[in-house]
Amino acid sequence: MEEKVRTFMIENQMILPGDGIVLGLSGGADSVCLFFLLLSVRVEWKFQLVCVHVHHGIRGQAADEDEEYASQLCRKYNVPYRSYFYNVKEEAKRRGLSEEETGRILRYQSFEKVLDELGFNKIAVAHHMLDQAETVIYHLCRGSGLTGLSGIRPVSGNRIRPLLCVQKEEIILYLKKRRISWQEDATNKELHYTRNRIRSQVIPCLQENINRAAAQHIAACASYLAEADRYLAGQAKKAWACCASKEKEKTTLWFDLEKYGCLDIVIKKQLIFMAADDLGTGRKDLTSEHLSMVLRLTEAQTGRSANLPGGLLVCREYGRLVFARSDLDKEESQNMGEVCEYLRASGTEYVLPDGKGVLLVSSPVPAEQVPIKEIAKNEENTYTKWFDYDKIKGTLQLRTRREGDYIEISKTGNRKKLKSYFIDKKVPRQLRDSIWLLADQSHVLWIIGYRISEGYKIGKSTKYAVKAEMKWR
Repeated sequence: MEEKVRTFMIENQMILPGDGIVLGLSGGADSVCLFFLLLSVRVEWKFQLVCVHVHHGIRGQAADEDEEYASQLCRKYNVPYRSYFYNVKEEAKRRGLSEEETGRILRYQSFEKVLDELGFNKIAVAHHMLDQAETVIYHLCRGSGLTGLSGIRPVSGNRIRPLLCVQKEEIILYLKKRRISWQEDATNKELHYTRNRIRSQVIPCLQENINRAAAQHIAACASYLAEADRYLAGQAKKAWACCASKEKEKTTLWFDLEKYGCLDIVIKKQLIFMAADDLGTGRKDLTSEHLSMVLRLTEAQTGRSANLPGGLLVCREYGRLVFARSDLDKEESQNMGEVCEYLRASGTEYVLPDGKGVLLVSSPVPAEQVPIKEIAKNEENTYTKWFDYDKIKGTLQLRTRREGDYIEISKTGNRKKLKSYFIDKKVPRQLRDSIWLLADQSHVLWIIGYRISEGYKIGKSTKYAVKAEMKWR
């Protein structure tokens, strides 16, 4: 087994000279096995190793014994060691997640913390072939797509999984032959955890009634599907470059429907996932039904929309399929008419009520200090603008749209209602109530992310000017 794991790590380029590796050491058979396998190549492959143990605060004395075992093991072999304690039950309630998911999140947070503190670059975890089969079955039952059915990857970001090529039985045999002890986690047998039921009931049933090598075959299938998934991901990136558009720093993107409509349905679905990832809403809870909802919009009338998990809004608008975050609902956005009384005094910064950005406004400066050439050069910068201070008549407001809002669109004073401007710019109807405005009563100085009013631009008669800049968090 030792040679098998060694070859697997080399094939997947898991460890390179100079790497710093954080090993998750629970004290169970899997992580203890990985501990000794990494020790066996540490000097030859010239990498640093630190072990991290996470106490979940669930199993009382048994968990304390796990922590003590892990710390003694590291002391015996002179490996740096860190441990963290969490009350997972309380944390799970606070987060509204299962204890299983909360424990996983806290473990990786701990690993990442040590990684950053020490300047290391990789996290080693002890998933093996049975874990792979369990993950594939779990994703299959949840309605996952190709990526989920690809299971656990040998290398994923900064995480490496050297034991993914071996079976649980091989791990136990390796430890027994070397007379290495390990800790048993009783919670692994508790059937109220979903993955435990798959491991303890579903997989044994498949092995006993279908094929003894069921777990190995499922793991092998996951490997084949991962190869197919990588190929499709490459094709989807090419399609994205062709039909997807997004303005810098916007929380909105769109597909050109004419180009999107020519794609194979598999690539269309991949692009939907990519849109969710790009906007930060994530693909985790997107099911086949959600994908079908989006695809139906391509044939729907303009204005039709669908709300997806994670706060993702998809709209059919003007020959485009628009994706946007819908964290800010209409009722909430209409209540965000916050008044900012700062331009008549000195410069300030104003944090948006939703906490997702900050507007920075300078103190008035003499016109001769205004970088006119820089302004002309950066005319397309939608998040930094200069205004003629003396043309501001009232107290400025940072708010969302209201009835009667307008903007001047020409130097001769021609006005356009804000609603008409949004229609002309093909801004999805569902998003118009969440776009931030800098307004002087009903006159909009700046539609943030778009344009400013001609009525407040700097000109030859300007004596004082102010700079406004929006920074998103």
